[in-house]
Amino acid sequence: MSSASPSADTVFSRVRQDLACGISLLTRVPVGWLLTRKQKDATAPWPLARSIWCWPIVGAAIGALTGGFLSLMEALSIAPLPAAGVALAAQGVITGAFHEDGLADMADSYGAQTRERKLDIMRDSRIGSYGVLALCLSILIRAGAMAAFPAVFLIPILAVSACVSRAAMLWLPRLLPAARPDGVARALFPLPRMPFVGAQLVTIAITLGSLVCATFYREGPDRLHHALMVGCVVWISAGLGAALVSFSARRQLGGYTGDVLGTSVSVAECLVLATLTAFFQN
Repeated sequence: MSSASPSADTVFSRVRQDLACGISLLTRVPVGWLLTRKQKDATAPWPLARSIWCWPIVGAAIGALTGGFLSLMEALSIAPLPAAGVALAAQGVITGAFHEDGLADMADSYGAQTRERKLDIMRDSRIGSYGVLALCLSILIRAGAMAAFPAVFLIPILAVSACVSRAAMLWLPRLLPAARPDGVARALFPLPRMPFVGAQLVTIAITLGSLVCATFYREGPDRLHHALMVGCVVWISAGLGAALVSFSARRQLGGYTGDVLGTSVSVAECLVLATLTAFFQN
């Protein structure tokens, strides 16, 4: 894909281009309809770093679609746990299991001793026992949490978890150097300040808006207070997940890669969903 020169873009066309970039990276949804003719015909690379402001929006849409699909299956009297498994499979079709691939690759790299060997393993398309175990644990935690949530909360809760986990991922390129001189991750270094701030502000808005919607089903006058409290816990959980992955990547690899970013999303999402079961469950 290509992009037009920034000087030739209108604000609207730049927004469309950023959305196309974010959607094409994080999902398998076709994005040609979002681009102008000039953007389709141009030869410049995708504005990957500039588009990060919309990544939490794309994540929230993925989570909301997953929650809607799961709600539909539960409305058809399908048991919550198998319904959650099918919903995660549908999500994998939408995303191409992009972040799960990173989680498995990073987990497999722990079997090597040297930094160079770890990076080689992360580029190997084969999966080992560590990768299988990491994927199984990720699916178990997410499916178990999703099955525990009442159907009325599924869309806002899954939108929040997917949104916040992708926003937390963006802290890694701010805190770590790139571990390789090439690849998608290298294109994010250094991370531009304004799109990064925009991504965090968008995440705060989506999180609070979704949690306020969820608390409409809560009795009492303290709905906003409850949404703020849950939001703080969610952000802390996602930040903890990103911090753990960041600490490990610094020690093991000396920086971040695309697989490290995917691992950060998976770990943060698992922690957020597990934490939210303390506030919303059957």
